[in-house]
Amino acid sequence: MKKWYVIALMGVAFGMSHNAFAEVVNLTNSASGATRDSAIASVKEKLTAACTERGGKPDPDSFKLDGEQKSPNPDVPKPFHIDARMKCDLPEG
Repeated sequence: MKKWYVIALMGVAFGMSHNAFAEVVNLTNSASGATRDSAIASVKEKLTAACTERGGKPDPDSFKLDGEQKSPNPDVPKPFHIDARMKCDLPEG
């Protein structure tokens, strides 16, 4: 009888620690825009959507720019190109 109690207690403890198996990943993406601010907003939106599509919770405070470029060609409709990353808390999976 004592063994069943210990096994049941271990099962409850394991079930409650389900969140301990969550994983934090860094998502990266890039976007272009007519202005620097519009390119940053676009890449933030892409990173947030990628995280939520995977069932995760995005961490907007972890957003970081990895690189940015501006095209010297004046005929390019979206001359600003931004590379960025953001953390995403994914559930166990």
